[in-house]
Amino acid sequence: MKTRTLIFTTAMALLALGTKAQDAAQGSSSAAQTANLVLNNSISIAYVSSGTTTGSGATMQFNNANDYASGVMSTEQELVVMSNEKFTVAVRCDESSFSYQGSSNITMNDMPSNALWLKVTDNNTGGTIKAPFSTNNFASLTAASQDLLINANRGGNQKFAVMYKCTPGFSLPAGVYSMDVVYTATQQ
Repeated sequence: MKTRTLIFTTAMALLALGTKAQDAAQGSSSAAQTANLVLNNSISIAYVSSGTTTGSGATMQFNNANDYASGVMSTEQELVVMSNEKFTVAVRCDESSFSYQGSSNITMNDMPSNALWLKVTDNNTGGTIKAPFSTNNFASLTAASQDLLINANRGGNQKFAVMYKCTPGFSLPAGVYSMDVVYTATQQ
């Protein structure tokens, strides 16, 4: 009887294996496809505080004679670059002079050309701060584009920060003087 049970058990096992092999062969199919990634060069620059290409205003308030004589500094302005290639960052003023809003009838409402200054306060781009800009000294901004950072590393979180300083002197009437400062990130 043991022999019959053993033969019966072996036959059932072989039948089950044959059925599973047949089910697997008949019940499955495969298809293959190549996934192609077409990566184009990409770069963006934005202000960290807003997450957009427009930063909040960097307001410098002049309250007394010492402010006019020595100048006033802005708060730190932080920007982030995302690039899949090494890059440079250039800076320029959008106009050659400030626009004026106020009640004065004086015709000369333009800030002196060397009144707005900039320095880099933090650089986490892996790039080099280009002279005349530095972390120690302010350099004058102009309407001509000037390299600020060069040879910066690729990456998705390349941050740097700047501060402005303005020394307007005493020849201008009270009011609000404005000028856009433009940062341009360019892949190398």
